[in-house]
Amino acid sequence: MVHMATPDTELLDCIVLGGGPAGLQAALTLARVHRTVALVDEGPGRNAAAAHMQNVVTRDGTPPAEFRAIAREQLGAYGTVRFVDGAVVDARATDDEVRVELGDGARLRARHLILATGVADLPLPLPGLARHWGGQVAHCPFCHGHELGERVIVLGGEPQREHPLRMMASVAEHLTWLTDGVPLDPEVVAGLEPLGIAVDARRAVGVEERDGRLVGIRLEDGDVLPCDGVLTGGAWVQRSALPGNLGCAMLPDGAIEVDEVGATSVPRVFAAGDAAHRATAGPGHSVIASAAAGQMAALGVVRALIA
Repeated sequence: MVHMATPDTELLDCIVLGGGPAGLQAALTLARVHRTVALVDEGPGRNAAAAHMQNVVTRDGTPPAEFRAIAREQLGAYGTVRFVDGAVVDARATDDEVRVELGDGARLRARHLILATGVADLPLPLPGLARHWGGQVAHCPFCHGHELGERVIVLGGEPQREHPLRMMASVAEHLTWLTDGVPLDPEVVAGLEPLGIAVDARRAVGVEERDGRLVGIRLEDGDVLPCDGVLTGGAWVQRSALPGNLGCAMLPDGAIEVDEVGATSVPRVFAAGDAAHRATAGPGHSVIASAAAGQMAALGVVRALIA
């Protein structure tokens, strides 16, 4: 654990809360123009449950912990970056600065704050499913579809499941849409037949496991639908209460509302990563999208500093 020397004596250019892709990239961008920044990392990140990150150029298949370690090592070469490992219990923004308090009582001050605090996934409440989240159970075809195997179940009858289902038609050899009791429009079903997608409207009641691995979904009538992997949705919530405590405007989906450079409705406070997006765009939950948003938020901070 590395703490700043003393709380209220040093005024930094920026405090970045969150040590995932968004926060790491924000800190790097600020460091590149020699701005003083404290990167506060509570760990572990949203993708900690996944054995590997996918769809990240030059890092395809890299364990998330290794990605974070490499990033921190590279950031360590910049003299204006300091690491603080710990939980933030309070953050306040005034007309002149932002103040952050950590769980151990340490305090930090800066001209600006970047919230890269992320979100927490809430997998579907099917008994046993959460044990395999981030491995054999995932929600993004781009991030995990290739690894789910030849026999894949897309679970859930919501209309928004159809898009990832069609994406998986080119990936899985045997693909089933298990609608979990939700009936589909016959025209929708007919449109899936040419793609070789089977539709099953029975309800799921649990998972079938063998030697710790998911091998199928148990159905209400006692049958087991075999699979190598499951693609499904699930809700997510803000990982931190700080955006709400600071008074940041929130979007209907629960994300922090930001502009094109990550500025929130609160002066001096920016946000980036899975926790935030623009009102005119949907959430871009991926490592690459989060890192890009972190860079833009850092750009916003630098613009504000030189203004």
